[in-house]
Amino acid sequence: MALPRFIRNLILARQRAALPARLTRKRIFILPTRAGAVFGVFLLAMLLAAINYTNNLAFLLTFILGSVAVVSAIHAYANLAGLEIEHGRLLPASCGEEARLQLFFRSGGRERRRVSVRAGDGTAEMSLAAGEGRELDLGVPTFRRGLLPLGKVVLATRYPLGLFRAWSPLILPVTGLVYPRRLPVDALDWHLMLGTGEDGGLGAVSSSGEFGGIRPYRPEDGPSRISWKASARGAGLFSKEYRAGVARTLVFDWNEVRASEYEERISLLAGLVREAERTGLSYGLRLPSLSIEPASGAAHAHRCLEALALLPEAP
Repeated sequence: MALPRFIRNLILARQRAALPARLTRKRIFILPTRAGAVFGVFLLAMLLAAINYTNNLAFLLTFILGSVAVVSAIHAYANLAGLEIEHGRLLPASCGEEARLQLFFRSGGRERRRVSVRAGDGTAEMSLAAGEGRELDLGVPTFRRGLLPLGKVVLATRYPLGLFRAWSPLILPVTGLVYPRRLPVDALDWHLMLGTGEDGGLGAVSSSGEFGGIRPYRPEDGPSRISWKASARGAGLFSKEYRAGVARTLVFDWNEVRASEYEERISLLAGLVREAERTGLSYGLRLPSLSIEPASGAAHAHRCLEALALLPEAP
C-alpha cells in the first residue's frame, strides 16, 4: 500500500541533508533485528513462566535480560548520534564501470564502532576513535552517461549485541559525471573510423605530421592518402604513411566519424580522445553545438569527455 504524499514528503525531507551533515535524533531510526525479535519472544515466555510459577529468581533473570536489551538499544542509537559527514565527492568514471565515492567522516567526540555505510551496491564498515576523522571509499555502479546523482546513503549499526539495528538514510547533494562507455581505439586504425577531411588530411586528423614513407594501398585508405607520384610509376597503388607519434594536432569532428548509431558515435569520439591523450597528442573536438580548440592534458581530456557525456539523448 502506497503511503500518502505528505508522509512521503515528510520522510524525504528528513533524508535530505546538506554537507556537512550531522546525525541527529530526527534522522536516526531504530528497530529490533531478527535476533532481537526472537530474544523478545523468549523474554515474554520467561515472564509468563515467572508469573505462572511466582518465581522470584525467574522474575529477576527476566528483568535483567530485559534491561540488557534496553541498554543495547540505547548504545545502538548513541553509536550513530552525532556522527558527522564533512564532505563527499563522486569521481568521474566511464559508463559501465564503478564510480568512486569518497566520503569523509568525523566521529564527533565519541568512539564509533562497526558502522556500516552503504551507497548503491557498495558497502563498507568502519570504526572511529573519539575525535578521529576518516575518508571512506565506495564503488557506485553506473549505467548511463551524463550526470549521476549519488542517491541514498545509508549509515547503520547493530553494535553492541546485534539485537537492534539503528540506521540513518541520507540523500546528500553529491553529483558525479559519467563519461561515455569506454571503447578502446587503436591509434593505428583511426582512419577506419574517420572520414576524409577537406584539408586533405586523414579525416578529422590534421595532416601536420611528417611524411614517413609509402606502403601498398589498402581498401580502407582514403583517396587523400594515395601517393599519386609513386603510383604513377606503374608498380601499383601506394599510400602515404606518417610516422607514429609525429602528428601533433588532431581535431575530432562529429560529422567525420563513421558510426551507425548515435551512442556509438559518442563512444568512438570518447575513445579517440582517450587515445590521443594517452599518446600525448594535441587534439580538439568539434560537436554540433560546441567546438573545443586543440590542447592536451588531463583537464583538457576531462573537458572533452564532459562535453560528450552531457550531449542530449538520441532524438
